[in-house]
Amino acid sequence: MPNAQYVLPFDSVKYDINHNQLDEIIKNENINSSFDTFRDDDLTIKKHDKGSVNNQSIILPIYIKRFIEAVFIVDIDISNIDRYVANYNNEMMTHYEVEKNNGLLTQKIEIPYTKDNNKFIYIGLSFFGVLICALKIYIVIECIYQIFNRVFLFFYQRIMYDSMTHCLRRNVFDVKYKTLNSRSVILFDIDHFKFINDNFGHAVGDKVIIAMGKMLQQQAKKHHLYFRWGGEEFLVLLPKTNKQALLSYAETLRVAVEEMPLLKDRKVTISLGVSEQKQQEHIHQTIYRADMALYQAKQLGRNKSHYL
Repeated sequence: MPNAQYVLPFDSVKYDINHNQLDEIIKNENINSSFDTFRDDDLTIKKHDKGSVNNQSIILPIYIKRFIEAVFIVDIDISNIDRYVANYNNEMMTHYEVEKNNGLLTQKIEIPYTKDNNKFIYIGLSFFGVLICALKIYIVIECIYQIFNRVFLFFYQRIMYDSMTHCLRRNVFDVKYKTLNSRSVILFDIDHFKFINDNFGHAVGDKVIIAMGKMLQQQAKKHHLYFRWGGEEFLVLLPKTNKQALLSYAETLRVAVEEMPLLKDRKVTISLGVSEQKQQEHIHQTIYRADMALYQAKQLGRNKSHYL
């Protein structure tokens, strides 16, 4: 640089050099007024707080014939860097930021040619920024999950369950449960249901069928499966149960229906056929035998449970 003739910041013909001002800059910025060889630390970066504006200055002293003749000073508005980082984060969906101290996710970077204590900056990830971003991602994923879950449940309920009684559909049994083993079966239907429809109306008949579904939901145990088998016919599948316990549970269902005040001046009753699956017997054979037991319960006067 001492021999670089093209670096002439002051022209003695056109401008007067204010050496008093230059001396003040040399003093304030702690610059060596003379040197023997060019040193790396002649370039200085200093921070200045000027009101609401946060500036940094790049100071380059210019020596001619070994003595300082000019100082090249550039003021930089640091907020431009913050805006650049903010814009970069928005475009790239990152959370990099310039930190004032060494944080959990930051890296310390040394700035060359700096003489003061502010020679390091910290750039990295904002812990709280990452936390907020993760929270937003979680909320979005949770919302998507809830939407898909609700849509799935909506269609699942329509496919698996009867919309009126909320019992499992018969075709679900044919697809999913037709290979069950070691089961007991209760098959029942509503006594004189045609009479109810003809004399009280189909709306009341629907009300009675809905009541059967609610009764099963209230009486069913953990491992029980209950189906709307036909119009007014229902099927309950239970784990293997002895005859006495099976008839006792069937009576519980019968009494529960008999005590429901569904019709004015008339009780609604059900007849039940009860059967147990034998060894090596297909579940459809057990259901057929329960159907025969149901038929016999009706022959014996209805509002009864019969085992076969």
